[in-house]
Amino acid sequence: MTISTSPQSISIKQFFDRDSCTYTYLIVDPQTHEGAIIDGVKEQLTRDLKYIEELGIELLYAIETHVHADHISSAGLIRQKTGAQIVYSQASGVKSIDIELCDGDILPLGQYQIKAISTQGHTCGCMSYYIGGRVFTGDTLLIRGCGRTDFQLGSSKSLYYSVTEKLFSLPDETVVYPGHDYNGNTCSTIVEEKQWNPRLGKQKSLRDFIDIMDNLNLALPKKINEAVPANEGCGIKFKPDAYVHDDFSITELYQVWQQQNPDNLIIDNRTEGEYLQGHIPNSQNIPLGTEPEHLEAFKSFKHIYIYCHSGRRSQTALTNLVMMGLENITCVSHSGFDDWIVRGYPVEK
Repeated sequence: MTISTSPQSISIKQFFDRDSCTYTYLIVDPQTHEGAIIDGVKEQLTRDLKYIEELGIELLYAIETHVHADHISSAGLIRQKTGAQIVYSQASGVKSIDIELCDGDILPLGQYQIKAISTQGHTCGCMSYYIGGRVFTGDTLLIRGCGRTDFQLGSSKSLYYSVTEKLFSLPDETVVYPGHDYNGNTCSTIVEEKQWNPRLGKQKSLRDFIDIMDNLNLALPKKINEAVPANEGCGIKFKPDAYVHDDFSITELYQVWQQQNPDNLIIDNRTEGEYLQGHIPNSQNIPLGTEPEHLEAFKSFKHIYIYCHSGRRSQTALTNLVMMGLENITCVSHSGFDDWIVRGYPVEK
C-alpha cells in the first residue's frame, strides 16, 4: 500500500491485489471524512472494510471503472456493509446499481468533485475519474501501456481517441493512477505517458496503434467467464447456471448438431471468408464483433452454441453475449472447425 496526497490535500490510499495485479483506491476528503472506493476486489473486502472503519470514513460511493474480466468486484458487498452507492458508466449496461454516469458528470465528495471522463475502448463502458489533480484510468491508460481491446466490445480506435483526445488533454502534471500494473509501478503522470508510453506516446498515429493492438496475441484472462457475469451483478448476483461451461468439445457439438433441434442455434463466429470456405452445416455466420446486431434474434433460441477456428474468438463471443444479458450459451473454447474436419464430420461450403 502507498499513501499520497494531492496539492489540494485529497487523501489517496492505494491497495494491491496480487492475484489479479489490480489496484484499488480509497479516496477521502480529510476534512469531512467522506470517501469513495474505486475498483474494489471481492477477495480483499475484509482488508478494505477494516481501513474504512479504522479511519472513520463515511463511504459514499463504490466506483467501478468498467466491467472487469480478471476479478470479481466487491461493490455489491461494499454497498451491503456500508450503504455506499454503486457507480458505473451508463454505457456499461450494468443493472442493480445506484448511479449511472455519463461523460462530464460530477460526483460530489466533501469539498471536492469527482469528474467522470468517458474513456471507451478497453470495453464499451470504461470510465475514468478525475479529482484534485489525479486521474483514475482503470484499464484504459496503464503505466507505459494500455488495456487490450479484443473482447467485451472493445475498440482500438475508441481507446486511441479516449487517451489522445481526453486523457492527454489533462494538465501535464496530472498523476495517473491505473487499474493494474504488472511491473511494480504505482503511478505515472500525463506528461510521462505522452512521452514514454510505447503504444500511445510521441504522437503515435492511429494506424500504428491499431497495428500494435492487432498483434498482441494475448491469452484471455483466466477468470473472464466467471468475472464478467458476476460483475454485471455487482459481485453478488452471479448464478453459475446463467451460462454454460467453456470447455465444450467438438464431439459434444457434433452430438448437438445431430439432434437438428430448431430451438438450438449454432454460430460460426469466424470471418465471412473463412465461413464460405467450409462450415458446419446449418450453422449461422455471425463474425466476432457483430453480436449486437443479432441480439433480438438470439433471444428466440433456447440454446446457443458457438465455435470458431481455435476457440479464442468463440470464448470472446460468449463473454460479449453474456454481457448483453443472454443466458444458456456454450462455446467450444479449446478447439474448433479444424478439429471438426479431422474427425470427419460433415462440412458445408
